[in-house]
Amino acid sequence: MKKIKICYVISSLSNQGPPNVLYNIIQYIDFNRFDVSIITMVPEQKISRLEEFKALPIKVVQMSPDKFLNPVSMFLTLRKKVREIDPDILHTHCPRSMFLVPFLSKKYKKVETVHIYPGIQQKVLYGRLKGSIVIALNNFFTKRMDLPIACAESVAQSYWEEQHFKMMAIPNGCSLPVWKENIEQKRALRHGFHMKDDVKYFIFIGRFSQEKNPDMIVRAFEQLKDENAGVILLGNGDMYDELRKHECDNILLPGFKNNVYDYLIAADYYISASDTEGLANTLLESMTVGLPCVLSDIPSHREVLAKARQTIGYAYNQHDLQDLTAAIHKVLELDRESTSKYIQQLFEKYYTARKMSEAYQEAYIRLLQKK
Repeated sequence: MKKIKICYVISSLSNQGPPNVLYNIIQYIDFNRFDVSIITMVPEQKISRLEEFKALPIKVVQMSPDKFLNPVSMFLTLRKKVREIDPDILHTHCPRSMFLVPFLSKKYKKVETVHIYPGIQQKVLYGRLKGSIVIALNNFFTKRMDLPIACAESVAQSYWEEQHFKMMAIPNGCSLPVWKENIEQKRALRHGFHMKDDVKYFIFIGRFSQEKNPDMIVRAFEQLKDENAGVILLGNGDMYDELRKHECDNILLPGFKNNVYDYLIAADYYISASDTEGLANTLLESMTVGLPCVLSDIPSHREVLAKARQTIGYAYNQHDLQDLTAAIHKVLELDRESTSKYIQQLFEKYYTARKMSEAYQEAYIRLLQKK
């Protein structure tokens, strides 16, 4: 049987959302049926998964490993590399690739993973004017793909409600193992991270930028003044240095960490204050450990909470401090043992990386059958 040639196009393989989703798709792909290539478009960041990707039975092509290309050079180089690979399907995972791939030959079927409904995040990253242009371009090129795929049902629903444009959804998946409770392991990790034995810790993981509202979380725990509740915030960004001034016994800000899974095991609850998310990998990762959650009231968070047949956490208005503190108090009252076990079952039912990868593979096959 002739293999289907898939070529993924992405800015870089940095250790963040879209590249991590891509890694999870590829690691569970059926290499007897698919021949896989990746084209990266810009130099790698310091925190890169390039070597991990190279360890897979795939081809990785770096268009420009040492410098940023101008848009014309980038397109011409991309076109040359794609011609050399000659794939059946081009699958984009970032704005750069989404803006350039549609101009390539129609002989290639074009797929896009829509990682977030364009809006708030683009304006934060690019500024209000440039962000509005990026949003318009996102919507324009998404609608011209052969197969746009939303990373969450809520993202697909937003496109339908706001744009009257239908797309299929394949929810993000996580490849972390479901943690088997080990009290000694948890205690050892907490001691290593300078966490107190008698404090229930919430964990925030993400970029310290305004759309993530980490300052709201810090203010909430300052207001709680509860010696038995604390928070640990992992990540970095523009707001980190200012918020670190608020660090105290129950508010820990260790910065960016690669061993996120260890911190999740050490924690007791997951917390997010984001204004926008696609389907946050960190939320799915927290489910592997069985962490009850306090989540901002946004579509992707409501989507996960709605999957549950019992309470696994609470949503709150991320711009209302009292609503956040009330949600923290409520989640602390849940039976944590039974809730944790149910969360892990929910994860295995809906959000494993294997399920996600298999769904993508089926989508590729159906797309080529239409041809």
